[in-house]
Amino acid sequence: MKSITKLSLVLLTAMAFAALPANAQSDSTSTNAAPRMRARGFAGTITAVDATGMTLTLKGRAADTTVKVTSDTKITKDREPAVFADAKEGLRVNGAGTKQDDGSWIATTLRISTKVRRAPAAATPAPTAPPPSSDQK
Repeated sequence: MKSITKLSLVLLTAMAFAALPANAQSDSTSTNAAPRMRARGFAGTITAVDATGMTLTLKGRAADTTVKVTSDTKITKDREPAVFADAKEGLRVNGAGTKQDDGSWIATTLRISTKVRRAPAAATPAPTAPPPSSDQK
């Protein structure tokens, strides 16, 4: 009788330990399975700066966009910390934030770039030598 009790106790303990990793694994996969929210963003060239309202007007590919900058907006210029006053007309900007119903943005991040993107140079054909003239012998 004692051997049956010991055997039962060992089997129950083994089953309990076998169930623990399965539960831990299912918990970790459920947190990893949740989709990540990707920050929505804006990009364009600054066409107007309103220092009083702390807004920028951007010319983008499709249409002009208004971006509201707040005191919580993290601003960088060429990957260095910056301030709103660093935003000047003609500079490229991009960032992330919350898009409003009217199509404007409230920026959480604003990245200002002073570096000009260059278009790839067109391949120029190598100069060719003129054909020899019939005068030369």
